[in-house]
Amino acid sequence: MKEHNQDQELYQLEDEMKDMFSSYVVKTPSSQDTKALLAALQPAFNEIGKETAEDLGYQMVQRPSFLSQLKAQVSFYQWHFWVASTLIFVMLTLFSSNYILNEAILFYQFAIPLSMLVGVFYTYQTWNKQMRTIEGITPFPPALLLLSRMVIILAMNMVMGIVSSIYLSFNMDHFKLLPFLLHWIAPALLIYGIIAYVMMRKGVKKGLALGMACWIGLMMAAFMYQASPGTFMTLTYTQVAGIQGAFVLLGALLLYLSYKKSLELQTMFR
Repeated sequence: MKEHNQDQELYQLEDEMKDMFSSYVVKTPSSQDTKALLAALQPAFNEIGKETAEDLGYQMVQRPSFLSQLKAQVSFYQWHFWVASTLIFVMLTLFSSNYILNEAILFYQFAIPLSMLVGVFYTYQTWNKQMRTIEGITPFPPALLLLSRMVIILAMNMVMGIVSSIYLSFNMDHFKLLPFLLHWIAPALLIYGIIAYVMMRKGVKKGLALGMACWIGLMMAAFMYQASPGTFMTLTYTQVAGIQGAFVLLGALLLYLSYKKSLELQTMFR
């Protein structure tokens, strides 16, 4: 019964569209038209005949450029996304400038990784299954397409966070720019690397879930350490910088492994 109703709807749609498309119907090409078309295409056929199979294969199957795809994917994000992201960082900067340095560090450690998580969630939610199906037939792997959009989110947060940190360096006392940057870049990059790595192997939802869990764990550890330094463990500035450097290297390595894995995947429907 359901199939019968669907057939009736199709027939009705065909009747409604018949008049509209009738003006686009052209006459059947004659043999003379076919000969003229072949004659016009013959020079191109001759050029193809001169090329070897290896040359043709190289031209037809070229590795997609990740940098060119990054530029193309910037337009995926609408203007309101950029405006909202800018306003978030403006408010974070102005809010943090009214507090002492240790509290400003906690604000940045909390807000910037969270901004990245929200950005990835927004990217995946607006990348509906129908669009993923269309993009899945392109030479560019769908997983690599999603990763390129994640890199845009990462770059945006890093650039805005650095600009915001530079502004604070001129408006806060006893402010050291490089240590301040490491305090929020290290956990943000580690969390982002974990999200990307798990996404490419276990799916988007599991990647986001583990990224959220890591963010909560790191924020709790940072809060306890900043609130009561030396209570749980005593770390020198050199040791803290070493841990932060390890986080940065591990996050970058996970992102690179995610990039390599994304070249092999043919679907991101999970």
